[in-house]
Formats: sequence, structure tokens, C-alpha cells
Amino acid sequence: MQLDAISHVRQLPGSFPSPDLLREFNDTEALDVAKSVAPAISALLSGSIECSLEVLFHPDAFWRDHVALSWSLRTFNPTPAIQEKVVPLLRRAAVVPSSIVLQKDQVLAFAFPNGVSVVRAPFAFETSNPKAQCTAAFKLIRMKNGEVKVFIVTTALQELDVMPWSKIPSRIPQDIPTAVPTSVDVLVVGGGHAGLSISAYLKSLNINFVMVEKQAAIGDSWGKRYNSTTLHTTRIFSGLPFIPFPSDYPLYIPAKLIAPYYNNYVRDLELPAYPGRECISAVWDDLQAQWTVKLEGKSGAEIISARNLVFAVGIGGREPIIPDFPGKESFLGESLHSGAYTDASRWAGKRVVIVGASTTACDVAQDCYRAGAETVIVQRGPTRIYPQEHITAGQAVFWNSKIPVEVGDVMATEDPIVLQAALSELVLGRMKDNHDPEYYEGLRKAGFLAAVDGPVHQQVFCRGGAHYPDIGACGAISRGEIKVKSGAKIEAITPTGIAFCDGTQVEADVIVYATGFEKDARKSIQPIIGAETAGSLEPVWGLDAEGEVRGCWRPSGHDHIWFQGGELQTMRYFGKFLALQIAAEIAKVRPTPCRV
Repeated sequence: MQLDAISHVRQLPGSFPSPDLLREFNDTEALDVAKSVAPAISALLSGSIECSLEVLFHPDAFWRDHVALSWSLRTFNPTPAIQEKVVPLLRRAAVVPSSIVLQKDQVLAFAFPNGVSVVRAPFAFETSNPKAQCTAAFKLIRMKNGEVKVFIVTTALQELDVMPWSKIPSRIPQDIPTAVPTSVDVLVVGGGHAGLSISAYLKSLNINFVMVEKQAAIGDSWGKRYNSTTLHTTRIFSGLPFIPFPSDYPLYIPAKLIAPYYNNYVRDLELPAYPGRECISAVWDDLQAQWTVKLEGKSGAEIISARNLVFAVGIGGREPIIPDFPGKESFLGESLHSGAYTDASRWAGKRVVIVGASTTACDVAQDCYRAGAETVIVQRGPTRIYPQEHITAGQAVFWNSKIPVEVGDVMATEDPIVLQAALSELVLGRMKDNHDPEYYEGLRKAGFLAAVDGPVHQQVFCRGGAHYPDIGACGAISRGEIKVKSGAKIEAITPTGIAFCDGTQVEADVIVYATGFEKDARKSIQPIIGAETAGSLEPVWGLDAEGEVRGCWRPSGHDHIWFQGGELQTMRYFGKFLALQIAAEIAKVRPTPCRV
């Protein structure tokens, strides 16, 4: 049973307590504070005592679980929900009492940007069902009366005893068969960032798997995008597991450098990657407990059996969406979706209209202006704008040369989404308030509808777009080099351009539809697995009512179908938990996931 979806992160329950109700911690007392509550936490984790959590927990506490207990991704709030849901899961996991250890060297006190002071007290523990290594990060707050309360807990599965992690790259060279093996435990469909990241984790778990990619070469998923494609997130933030982007790469990496990085990644980790194979069909056999998969490539059809399928298709399946505007087929010029766009050199001197105003639209518009085209953006709704320096500063807090990437991932990602979003909104708001007001005023005067408030989580997880981390287009818009048409709905596409409901028309020789891609990967894979099976799966992407991403990195509704996707850092962080769930399924030690 799936949880209801939300349309905005502000719909999520729970919030930070007011700093006015709390007393601060300092570094010198952090360890003593953690030690003072360690016995109660140990008793809770081991289930050795029966007590109400109201004594130990703040009334509006959160417990976020990354597979360790729920065998899914779940967030429980407030404390009565934790009492009802988490305590039985702890009993089911059968935590070994003697294994519960406070990680004293990792205890620290710090204040969130909103002034809420916490002590982070991390524990390691082992479970018996299944036998596994886990962690629990307790964030403690202190009330005005001096009582220390648990406010946030994040439990996470780290390793399965039956299938431990191994170090990669391996010192022992391995031969990768030139032909696709006919039988594997896991078939990864997709060889872009999503496929490579989950493949690296599967490799480290010594799982029998292969990865297939329909493009002719690994890296084409980036190499064949428009020529000016550049990451809008920083180098350290964006790398794959185990082997980051080279340190001599620029801070914001162009696509032409991503493709060789992918190829080197496959080579260095010795991943069984098979490009030039498209997954045509997959049929599940209950008796054999396996998929029969048909691949199609240059050499013809190949049949492979697999126990598990991982659809590593990013956010959605890169299926382009072009709204069915009246008269669309009547346009006499050139029209294309941004997914087919490469460069604007052939459009010099022409009138190019880009329908859309998010990241890709702004990139394409910048290309067109630089190529000498008369460029207009048609903006159908506000675009959340982040100046590039704000993105750089925000990501540098957790992803920098001093903090290991894995540590930064945990620090930035472990807390519940509703709390992350509140802090994101606060920090971005402060940076906006301190930024040059002419930056925003210039956009307003140009007619560009710039949304400047709210958390990045809304665009990433709920909208799956409608934002632009600015790498230069905003300046071109403010200077009038890129024109903007906003505030009026498209009424029709005409033979010579676009007509709007306000009676105006924009003439065009070229229309680029930067109108996005299908977000829900179920629709992309339906031709492969069939409508009935696809319909039985949970929606993919968007947030559920607990603040967890739907369908991705967690049970999908079919025990042998999994999805790996998202933006680059979340694929690196959550891909580990996805791989562990698959490993437990293969080893037949996976408990029933907690779905409601």
C-alpha cells in the first residue's frame, strides 16, 4: 500500500522547535551529554525495557529509517507514531544488546542555521534478523529546564553479514566476457549516472550482474546532449561512488569531460557494461522466479534471464513531453524537443523561440543568443532562480576537499526532508537578501518571472524541474540579449510562430520545446514489462506524505523490480541502500518491507 503524494514540501508534518525553548550545547559537554542518555538509548534499541518514549523523546520527534528496520525508506513523526511503528520494528530486527556502542569519537555539538543547538550522538549496532551492521544517529536537544530530549533519529543499514562489502577497484584483474552472460542475478537497464552508480555498489557486493545501455557507447547519455551542457552542481557534489571526478576538472563540469570519466569509471572498476543493447521486453516467470529479457543490438537479439531488474533511468525515462498545443503541426519552420537539441550554429540570424524557462531552456537560449540568433523565451510559469555563487556556497558546506564525500553525504542527507527543506529555505533566503538587488530587479524589468523564495527540495523532489541554477542566462535576460514572453498562455501554434491569449504573437523560424521529460519511470518501462505489471508498481518520483521519494531506492511494488534515479548526489547516497536491499533479496534474508 502506497502513501499519498504531496504537491509541496510545506505539506509535510513536523518542524523544528523554536530555539527560544531550548538551551545551547557547547563542544566540551557534548560527549558527557551523549553518555548521559546512552543507557536509555541502548535499552530502546535492544528492546530490553518497555517504556513510553515520551520520557526520552521530544513530542514532535522524527525517526528516519534507511532500510535498517523498515526495509524501505520511511520517516515517522511525531513521537506517538514512533512508538507505534518503530518499536515493533526494533523488536523484529532483534538488535544484539552487546553490539550497541556509542561512537564517542564522532560525538559533536553544533547548531543548525536556524539556531537549534544539538548534540549528534552516533551509535553502531547489529541486528539478528537479518544479521547486519547498522548505525543510529541520535540528535539531542536540551529544553530550557535542562532536560535532554531526542529530536531526530536516523537508522541506516550499513552491511549485511551474508554479503559484506569488498574493496573496489580490486587488485585482481577480471576478465569481462565479450558477450552478455545468459543468466545473472541482476540486470541493470541504463548505463548513465544512475546505472553506473548502482553497478559500482553491486560490484562491491560481489553480486552477479550486468549493465546494458542502449546508446552505442557508455557516456553517450551526456556526450550526445547539447554541446554546451554543463553540470549545474559542483564537481565534488556530483561524482560517482568510489572514484570521484578528477580534481583537475573544473568546478562545474562540461559534458565533454563527463563521457570520458564514465568510460574510465567502467574500465577502472571493471564493470560488466554492455552498450549498444536496448532492453525490448521482460517477462516474469513465477515458477522459475526470474525474468526472461530480450535485448536488441547491432548483432541481433540476445536473451538473458535475471532474478532482479534495476531500471536506472534517472528521473523518468528521458521520454520527452511536448504539450499538444493547437496548430502545432501547422508550423512551417523547424521545431524540436530540447532532448534532440545539440547546438545553435545553424540558426544564426534566425528567430528562435524556446518554450520553457527552466535549466535546459535557459541553457539553450544562451546558446542561441551567442550563435547570433534572435532569441525569445516563452515562460509559462515562474522559475525558481539560484545564483551560481549560492549553489557553490551551499554545496561547499558538506562537499569540499576537507570532508570525505561519504561523510558529507550523510551529514547533508540523513535528516528528514521536511527539516532539510526548512533549513534550505532559510539559508537560500539569507543569501538572496544579501545579494545584489539589481540582479533580481533586472529579471523583473525584462519580464522574467523569477521565484526567489522557497527550498530547493520543492523543485527537485516535488516539481522535478521549474528551476534554474544560474550559470549566465539571467544576465543575458536582464541585458535584453534574450527576450522573454510571459504572463500570457499559449493559445495556438501558427504557421509562422506562437499566438497568445492576450492577442500578441511571437514570430519564429525555429521552436524548441524545452518542456521537460516524463517524470514517472513506470510509463517509460511499460513497453518493456507490460501495462499490467507497470500498473502494479508504485509511482516513481515525487514525495509521499512522510517526505520520502516514491518508488525509487525502495520497494517498487514488485519484489524483483527496482528503480535507481534522482539527481547526482542522491543516487550516490541512496544507491548504497538500494544495493543492500537487492543483496538481501538474492541471499533470501530480506524481511517484509514496512509499507504503511
